[in-house]
Amino acid sequence: MCGRFDTSHLAWRDIHHQLSTLIPVKSAAQNMEPNDDVRPTTRQLVARIDGDGWVVEPMRWGLIPFWYKGRLKPSERGAGDGFKLTTFNARTEDVHAKPTFRGPFAKRRCIVPASGWYEWSGDPKTKRRFSRVDGSPLWFAGIWERATTEDEGDVQSFTILTGPSSGWLSDHHDRAPVILEPDEWASWLDPSQDAKPLMAAVRPDRFALA
Repeated sequence: MCGRFDTSHLAWRDIHHQLSTLIPVKSAAQNMEPNDDVRPTTRQLVARIDGDGWVVEPMRWGLIPFWYKGRLKPSERGAGDGFKLTTFNARTEDVHAKPTFRGPFAKRRCIVPASGWYEWSGDPKTKRRFSRVDGSPLWFAGIWERATTEDEGDVQSFTILTGPSSGWLSDHHDRAPVILEPDEWASWLDPSQDAKPLMAAVRPDRFALA
């Protein structure tokens, strides 16, 4: 799974360079705020294709379905009127069918840059950081959505896909985030193409404990 990730080694020039190998980046340079403990509900950079170029913009981590019209945050301490769904991850096995995720999966896919991600494993549980062996940014497969909420108005949000783990990664968790190579972006971002092979390709040899 992916409940925490790291952006502390990301730089705009690297993100822009990698994305530009596919199509131009239309967005202006983004203010990068390195964070070695990114948590759900925070705003993080997301890349999506709009027309003939990339749009790179911050979105809320934890997908808010378009049909949700209530509050994101409780109106007061102890109130039960805030958003309660746990939507920072979506399972590859049923993302196409879950009411919260099936619309974005069919129409609004994205990729999310990171330096690494965390899992808790061992006895006692220890926080462990995973990153690419080659040190380059990793790109989570994601889906995104727009919703209009009662307290924060229009909100764009995203979730990260996870699937069954494999190889040495499964020693630390039975699930792993779906991480794409640059030559897979076009296929992932085109909903008309079959995403199953991409979602199943864990390839643990790409990663190492940092």
